Amino acid sequence: MKTNAYQLGAVKPLYRWILLGVAAIAIGLPLNDYVHRQILPFGIDMPSLDGKEMVDPRTPLEVKATGFNAKLAKVELQDESGKVLAEATDQNSVTLSSPLAFGTRHKITATVVRPWFGQSESREIAFTTVTVPKLEGSSLRMLSPDSTVTLNFDQPVGDIQAKSDLHIKAEKDANGKAIKLTASDYAQDHTYPVQVEWQTSTGVPLPPFQLDVTTAPPLNLETNVKGQSNLGLALPVIVNFSEPLAEGTNVSQNIKLKTDAGQEITGKWERQGKKGFRFTPQPGWPASSTIEVSVNQQNLRSARGGTLENPIVDRFTTGTDRKIFVYLDRQRVEAVENGEVVRAFRVSTGKPKTPTVTGNFYIYDRYRHKTMRSDPGVHPGQRGYYQVDDVPYTQFFHKDYAFHGAFWHNGFGHTASHGCVNMATKDKNRRWPNSPEDAGWLFKWASLGVPVTVYGKSPSFPKVEAGNGTTDEGEKKASDSSQNGHNQTSVNKSDTNVQFDPALQKTSAIAPPNPPVQ
Repeated sequence: MKTNAYQLGAVKPLYRWILLGVAAIAIGLPLNDYVHRQILPFGIDMPSLDGKEMVDPRTPLEVKATGFNAKLAKVELQDESGKVLAEATDQNSVTLSSPLAFGTRHKITATVVRPWFGQSESREIAFTTVTVPKLEGSSLRMLSPDSTVTLNFDQPVGDIQAKSDLHIKAEKDANGKAIKLTASDYAQDHTYPVQVEWQTSTGVPLPPFQLDVTTAPPLNLETNVKGQSNLGLALPVIVNFSEPLAEGTNVSQNIKLKTDAGQEITGKWERQGKKGFRFTPQPGWPASSTIEVSVNQQNLRSARGGTLENPIVDRFTTGTDRKIFVYLDRQRVEAVENGEVVRAFRVSTGKPKTPTVTGNFYIYDRYRHKTMRSDPGVHPGQRGYYQVDDVPYTQFFHKDYAFHGAFWHNGFGHTASHGCVNMATKDKNRRWPNSPEDAGWLFKWASLGVPVTVYGKSPSFPKVEAGNGTTDEGEKKASDSSQNGHNQTSVNKSDTNVQFDPALQKTSAIAPPNPPVQ
């Protein structure tokens, strides 16, 4: 019994340790879980960007492993194409490279492990960086006539600054999609590089971009009268600009015409094509005067904004008061100077099927010799085709109607032409070498701008006897006296003061390239 009691006493401590061990295990397992889950946290600290749009590409991207003895096994940054932009392994924390690309979807994946407890966890976030507003149009811009350039974007933008040698300031509209750049103090016909620094509407700095701002070339002009002398009193002044003028430009207020004595010339301004203007003096230029055409350089501007770099002053002189009258019913031409007939001629005008035009005109182009051809639609070998070289003393007064010498006939006093006024000439005249030089006399006496009036039927006024030596004795006497400067005959002055119908005046100062022989 003593031995059994001894043995039983020895076993009791063993049971106690066994019970304590079981209790420790029972308590320790939940405690371990509590410790590594609650007391020792474990996981990944990621940027708070998941699912966000319009992220600033400069945002720091830091990934951390959280928890005791936790480590990032792998971290990877990818763009929307799957390209790996940055990666790291076996780090406690990682700062990924930035800034990122604009307008791109990115993904960060990370895995954290804690070997002591055999723990592992992975996370993934995705976000999109802010898009760059799209600029409409080219980066090469022409400065508009009001010295501005407007930049239009597909979405609102924030602050914007323009840096350049060009003095320029930026101004944003109410919705932020349009930026107006206003320039000042710039040279014409020049290209200025402009560096644009800007932000999104949320204040994210955007990549700067460059514009090339081109200024308009200077405006230039030419007149048809510069340096001309002895002009007739009906020639319009044609002003041709190098470019169309800005809409609404008042030419009459910026181009003045006056005599050297200061007398302002009255008349009518009309457009001539896209770039030209015509001034018709009314009733005509003062005779034997110097006329000045002055242009205000400050107020004239082209449609593209160019201006005249210097004042323009052109001068020309007028001759005596000369007029030419054509009487179709009498086949007669009279040269009138200062109200008196100085010479009269028998001529040949248009035949009934090709009559000479009637009305009020002026000589708008002159050639000592002019090659004349039939209409372009008539070709060699076809009926009506012709070409005559070196037609002498040609003076156009309306479209392709002209005074000129005719060496191919001698029937003056009768209709014979296709509409022109044929006159006797010695030039190239082998068949009638003794013909008078009527065409040459008129060519030397007249000039550009001399008024021409063509009557179908002669008006009623006292009969004028004048001639060129080819008509009756009375005409010869008048011709001889006119050559001596003592013309005894004159026409009614009220008839010579012709009021010219602008609708009948030729607007061009260039003769047709191939006028038909008349």
